[in-house]
Amino acid sequence: MKKNFIGGLMMLLTLGLSLSACSSDDGPVIINEPVSVAIEMPLNLENVVVSNDVTTLVDVKTGEAHVAANAIKKTADGYVVEFNEVAEGTYNLTSKGDLTFTVDGVAGKSSFEMTQDNVVLSRQAKSAKLTVNTFAAKGGFVISEIFFTGTTTPEGKQYSNDQYITITNNSDVTLYADSLAFVESSFLTVNNYEYVPDISKDTLAVDAVYMIPGTGMSVPVEPGKSITLAVNAINHKEGNANSIDLRGADFEFYDISSNPTYNDVDNENVPNLDKWYCYTATLYTMHNRGFKSYAIAKMHGTKDDFLKNNAYVGKYVMTVNGNAYEMKVNNTYKVPMKWVVDGVNLSVEEEWQWNVLPANVDSGWTFCGKTLNDKTRYSKAVIRKQDADGKYVDTNNSTNDFTAEAVPSLLK
Repeated sequence: MKKNFIGGLMMLLTLGLSLSACSSDDGPVIINEPVSVAIEMPLNLENVVVSNDVTTLVDVKTGEAHVAANAIKKTADGYVVEFNEVAEGTYNLTSKGDLTFTVDGVAGKSSFEMTQDNVVLSRQAKSAKLTVNTFAAKGGFVISEIFFTGTTTPEGKQYSNDQYITITNNSDVTLYADSLAFVESSFLTVNNYEYVPDISKDTLAVDAVYMIPGTGMSVPVEPGKSITLAVNAINHKEGNANSIDLRGADFEFYDISSNPTYNDVDNENVPNLDKWYCYTATLYTMHNRGFKSYAIAKMHGTKDDFLKNNAYVGKYVMTVNGNAYEMKVNNTYKVPMKWVVDGVNLSVEEEWQWNVLPANVDSGWTFCGKTLNDKTRYSKAVIRKQDADGKYVDTNNSTNDFTAEAVPSLLK
């Protein structure tokens, strides 16, 4: 009887061990540490903030989902989201959300959504990676059109108040134009002097700075969209049948003149640009023969700081009829080249001498008018070319990138 009892006990123990082994083999093996998913951002993005993010792990075999909402965190190693109590297995991984960031100093935003299927996770492989590549933040803002020549009246008189510049978001994400300034060069492309001190490598000497106002994210420009800056945002057709209606401009230049003979018209329905500086005491207009270079720059700090710290006082020698005269450079400020987002050298075909902007901004130049007093230049603009995908061509060479002497888009 004792023998039978011992035999029965052994059978029960064996059966228990067998059942225990089966239970261990069939049940999920929980990874004993958090599973991390790295979210790799485009390299040229700075100040990235992630919001409204949802990252999901779905077990391919069981369909069980692990969901982490608003869980992407910035760490010393980048952006990471972690999951706890994840079983070993094969998973489909998705992550989506919104990003705000700066690119080349300009604020932007975009949504993102990435997926990766059949990711194997185990106690030996506790991590995965997703790369944000659903958009390209390169391209940024470009000058897409400059209408600087103005028009003529039916009587043949020169008319320049209808000038405008168009800035386009050439990227695939929404960018903000706040603090982006239109600047005009002090130096002329038709006169190549040796300026002392020479600041042209690192800074741009400017005689006009008009900035788009905003608090950082006040002026969104969607991918492929443009904003127009009008010298005067009125219906110019009322005074000149050959001109343009610019009441639809996004911003306008506005000057308070020291001479009562020249008074600016303020369109209350179009916001004014923030005037940081202009050389003229009356009303600003672009050079209608194209002797200047123009750029857009991301301004930093305050207007007062800029005027205090960026004045440029220089000199150059001008030779007339064999006589040399030392000339002073006054009423000029300098913008650091690292602030410049895009620029265009303008000139006159037979008068060009040098490029005011450095080659990494614009190695070429474009024009309206082949001779000094070419009267055929009126009602013409320089317009940036577009590729087959509708993107603006930007090789940092205006000779290649722009159509010279084009019909202004707003005059068509």
